[in-house]
Amino acid sequence: MNCAHFQLVMLAYNLNCWLLLFNREEQVKVTEMKHTQLSTTRLRFLFLAAKIWMHGGGVGVRYSDHYEEKGIFQRLMDRLRTITNNANGYAPVISRALRC
Repeated sequence: MNCAHFQLVMLAYNLNCWLLLFNREEQVKVTEMKHTQLSTTRLRFLFLAAKIWMHGGGVGVRYSDHYEEKGIFQRLMDRLRTITNNANGYAPVISRALRC
């Protein structure tokens, strides 16, 4: 049971790191990136006030006016929607690679 718990915690940590790299600004450098705890990321991106609407064959999400990180979350969702598969694997979503 401890082994299964450890694997789930490591998966959650790795997904958190991937999410932060995926949501970074394109011009940021490795030295400028700061570590964010899993609980902070969960509070920023999971517990948010939003309404999912369906109208005229379209589906959308409307965020609360008081949600401070609406732009960051929208950028993350736009990047997730642009993931496409080509012959060599997945196409890059961010045009500039992260350099050390």
